Amino acid sequence: MLIAPLATLLGTMLIVMLGVYLQNRASERVGDKLSAQIDALRAEFKQQLAELELRLTRQILELTNRIDRLEEARGLIRTP
Repeated sequence: MLIAPLATLLGTMLIVMLGVYLQNRASERVGDKLSAQIDALRAEFKQQLAELELRLTRQILELTNRIDRLEEARGLIRTP
C-alpha cells in the first residue's frame, strides 16, 4: 500500500541528510585547517617583517655612524 513507498522515501531522505551532514563536517574541518594555516603564515610573515625592520634599522644606524666619522675626518660640519 502506501507504507512501503513512504518508508522508502523517508529512508532516502535520512540517507541524504546524513550525507549532507557528513559533507558539512568535512568542509568545516578543511576550513579549520585552512584557517590555522593562514594564521601560521600570517604570524611567520609578521616575524619576518619585524626581522627585516630590525636589520634595516641597524644598517641605517651603521651608515649614519659611517657618515659622521667621514664628516669628522674631513672636518665637515653637518647642519640639520
